[in-house]
Amino acid sequence: MDWVPSALRSRASDLLHGATTVGKAAKRVAALALVDVGLAVPQVRPACDAALNSLSVRPSNGESFMPYRPSKNPSALLVLCHPSAGPSMCRSIAEIWQQSLQNEGIDVHIMEIEGGDKLGLQDAAELKASLKGQQSKGAYLPPKIQEMQELVEMCQFLIFIHPIFWFDVPSQLKGFMESVFSSGFAFHKLPSHWVLDRAAGIVEHVPVARKLMRRYAAYGLLRDKTVYITRTQGGPSAGMGIYGHGATSLESSLQFCGAHLAAVDAVSALDSKSEDELSEILLPELHQKIRKHCKAISLSAKASRLNSALPLKIENA
Repeated sequence: MDWVPSALRSRASDLLHGATTVGKAAKRVAALALVDVGLAVPQVRPACDAALNSLSVRPSNGESFMPYRPSKNPSALLVLCHPSAGPSMCRSIAEIWQQSLQNEGIDVHIMEIEGGDKLGLQDAAELKASLKGQQSKGAYLPPKIQEMQELVEMCQFLIFIHPIFWFDVPSQLKGFMESVFSSGFAFHKLPSHWVLDRAAGIVEHVPVARKLMRRYAAYGLLRDKTVYITRTQGGPSAGMGIYGHGATSLESSLQFCGAHLAAVDAVSALDSKSEDELSEILLPELHQKIRKHCKAISLSAKASRLNSALPLKIENA
C-alpha cells in the first residue's frame, strides 16, 4: 500500500470511520425503537428481546448495553418547584395533584425544590459527573442528587409544577435538571459524525421527521416514564410563543432523555385575574383537567402491574 498517496489513504480511512460510526448509530436507533415497541405492546416483547439480542449492540466503553432505565414501580413523583416556601398558586395546584392521585390509588412521592436549595453544577467534579457519568475519574455526585435520582428511577410517572420566569423554569429547577438528568443516568450520547449532523440539519425543517428525531436523536434512558407538567405564568399564554419559546428547557430535556410528555397545562394570565376568579373558576376547571390526567395515570399503572416484567433484556451483553 506504500504506492497509495497518503492523502488518499487518509480519505479512505475517514470514509471507513464514517461508515462505521453511521452504522453504530443506526443500530442504536433500531434498538431504541424496539424498546419503544416492546414497552407499548407487551405481547410482542419476547420478539423485541430476540431482535435486540440479534443486533448485538455494544457500548464503546465495553459495559453491558442498557436499553433503558426501568421504573421500579408505577408510582408518581410530584416535583413542586417554587422559590417561595410559602403559599402560592403552584402549591395549591400541587395539593390538587396529590389528592387526585391518591384518590386514584396511586402512591405519591413529594419532592419540593425551594429558593434555598443549592442545586446545579457547583464545581468541575460535579460537571464531569453530569457530562461523563459519576463513574468517571474525578467525578463527584453529591448524596442529595443521588437520592433525587433514586426517586426519579423508582417512579414511572413524573409530575412537575412550576412558575415561568423569563420564559423558562426557575433557576432551582434548572439546577435540578443539570445535576439529576446526568449522562449515564438519564441518557447516553449517540455516535457523532458530520453525515449525521448534516442529516439532522435537514430533518430539523421536516415537521413529522423532527418529532421522530426528538425521540431517537439521543439515547434516552427514561423511556418508560410518562410526564405531566403544570406551569403558571402571570402574562397571557401567547407570551411564550410571541418571543419564540414554544417549550421550556424542562420539556425539551425530558424528551431528550426519552420520557413521554403526556400533557403540558399552562395556567396563564394570573396577574389579571381576581381572587374570586382564581378560586371559583380557574382552580375548579384545572381540578377537572388534573382528575382526567390522574384517571389516565391510574389506567396506565394498572397495565404496568399486569405486565410487571418491565425490563427488556439483552443476553450476553
